[in-house]
Amino acid sequence: MTERAHTAVTRRRFLKTGALAVVATPLVARATRADAATKVLDFSTNADIAKAEAEGEVVYYGHDSEPGIAVLLDAFKKDFPKIKTSYVRLQTGALYAKVTAERSAGRFGVDVLQLSDISPAIDFQKKGGWEQYQSPEYAAYKPEYLSTPPGYFGVPGVGFAGIAYNKTKLKPEGAPKTWKDINNPAYRDGVSVKLATSGMQHSQWYILRKMYGNDFWQEFAKQRPKGFDARAQLFDRLAKGDDRMCALAEYAGYTLYQEKGAEIEFVAPPEGMPAIAIYIGVVNKAPHPEAAKLFVDWALSKRGQAIYQNQKILLYGSVRNDAGPMPTGKRLADFKLLFPTDWSDYVASHPLFVKEWNSIMGL
Repeated sequence: MTERAHTAVTRRRFLKTGALAVVATPLVARATRADAATKVLDFSTNADIAKAEAEGEVVYYGHDSEPGIAVLLDAFKKDFPKIKTSYVRLQTGALYAKVTAERSAGRFGVDVLQLSDISPAIDFQKKGGWEQYQSPEYAAYKPEYLSTPPGYFGVPGVGFAGIAYNKTKLKPEGAPKTWKDINNPAYRDGVSVKLATSGMQHSQWYILRKMYGNDFWQEFAKQRPKGFDARAQLFDRLAKGDDRMCALAEYAGYTLYQEKGAEIEFVAPPEGMPAIAIYIGVVNKAPHPEAAKLFVDWALSKRGQAIYQNQKILLYGSVRNDAGPMPTGKRLADFKLLFPTDWSDYVASHPLFVKEWNSIMGL
């Protein structure tokens, strides 16, 4: 492994690299569009609010848990009660397969799409799936947190994962402390992870494979890990003691269950923690285009970011220039986060990841 691959890169470098993978195009004049925007509540939008309310609905496709999506959509509906909300929830891989299959069949039923993996976000852009909409709220984000060219999608937050264990099953001295420790045979038949449909799982697989070599995950397969769709399943099992260790413990999930009194502990390995950004945008040929624009503006605004970052069912760290700390009192900068350094290589690795991970999961 190269020194470069070991480096815990900054979010700036990560997203800048990802953006450049599409095409290097200068920024458009965002300020001009922002100046022409309408102020509503405490944020700005280029949507026609009267038309959005007349459309009366926004259809959201997202990857979060159903309670997490419900919190998000309920907050939007509270601000815009004339616009009802509906959603489809799947892990990112399955969600992207669904939306692309629908579009191939000539069905255009989604307004707003949120993904937890840059690979499908870029692929969707190449296929003309995103509507290029210049949200005035983009002015609060550094260019590296926007698509290239800007307008296709933005980053409403960052999530990351370490290791977690059940304190009634493992004592601190016997608990994992580094990423290499997840391959300790002492944890065999008591380890959980996510399925290959998870963007976070792809990120962890890629980063640790670069860090420890191609055989790392083959060694992990000997642990006979169990794979699940959602982090709620992982932490439910961990809290009950069904598993002794979760090898992909998202910080947001840990915080939620720890607050409920679960006997679990979070481990932030000194090597750093795999992290992913999430991506949101208006979908081309959306059935409710003005409502879709309004929703995306709201989601990227300080008002919407308060939901993404402060609701513990979500707990995505905000990358807005004016974002405050998370409810835990921590900011993203307080954690050592690991992002892929070669974005093209990361995107190209997805088919191999799916094949290898499905094999490890026995699928």
